[in-house]
Amino acid sequence: SQPFYENTTIIISGDHLGMQTSYYDEKIGGTNYQRTIYNTFINPAISTSHSKNRQFTTFDMYPSTLAALGVKIDGDRLGLGTNLFSGKKTLVEQYGGIENLNSELSKRSAYYENKIFTKSGN
Repeated sequence: SQPFYENTTIIISGDHLGMQTSYYDEKIGGTNYQRTIYNTFINPAISTSHSKNRQFTTFDMYPSTLAALGVKIDGDRLGLGTNLFSGKKTLVEQYGGIENLNSELSKRSAYYENKIFTKSGN
């Protein structure tokens, strides 16, 4: 028994695929297996039925990490991220896939370019 476990949340967040590309090509090349980054929340402070097999990006790890630690998030969104423990759609789910989301995020923004990107006083 580990008494500290009751109030302990473990979060494993991958940031890239394995770097042994030739190994993976040899072992799973030609299969329909799609490699993905591993992320998991162990013993989160929140329970939900919305936490498995969601389409998400690293944006969503921010509010999800806080929610897993017991933080209440008004609206279940912070920045561009959505709390994965909520029933709300992530941006990837809203836009129908990562390619569509990337296309939207790549669009020019006159407001951003004029108000944020340029040096003040110009």
